[in-house]
This record gives sequence, structure tokens and C-alpha cells, in this order.
Amino acid sequence: MFEQKYATRLVASSVGVDIQVILWELIAQWEKDDIELDTLQVFELSIEYAGGEVFQKVVHRQEVPQREETFYYKTIRCPMDTVIWVLGSDEGAEMLFPNEAKESTVSTS
Repeated sequence: MFEQKYATRLVASSVGVDIQVILWELIAQWEKDDIELDTLQVFELSIEYAGGEVFQKVVHRQEVPQREETFYYKTIRCPMDTVIWVLGSDEGAEMLFPNEAKESTVSTS
């Protein structure tokens, strides 16, 4: 379901490649761990500060089956506060912002 990877123009132009790669890798890790994947993967990104350093916090979650994990990354070039979805289907997976969902070219049915 997540073999072919796509990103909307808005994601491609406003989300750093380092963050995009991390999000795809988090999905791949769940696949590798034989975790059943929902067609909707949700990533909540926020900027955290600790000990004078800046971290990219990534909460990766799905609804069915319910699962959530939190990660912190120190080496992100441009950390951001946003929510990113990855919608999966038989044709592939598309990374997009929630407000782009109605325009998505990847079918979820």
C-alpha cells in the first residue's frame, strides 16, 4: 500500500526533504515490524526546546488499529509545527496536508 510514494506540490515545496524522509521511514518501520497499517497515517509535528537545543517532535499515529509513537529529532534543518497526513491506497501513498485531502489524487476507497 505504501510502496509508491508521492507528495503534493504544497508538501514538496514547504516541508523539508529531511522531514519527508523521516515520515516515510517511520511508516516503513511499522511495516517492517509487521504492524497492520491504517490507510491514514497522521503525523503531528511540533517544535520543542530542551537544554538550549531545538528538537523536531513527531507524533506518528493511526486510528485502526490504534497506535501512537513519539519521536524527537535534533538534526532537522527547519523544524516546523504542522500536521501531515499520508493516505495509502492500492495505487500508492500520498503525503499531504489535511486541508488538501479533498484535492488528493490517491483514492482511499
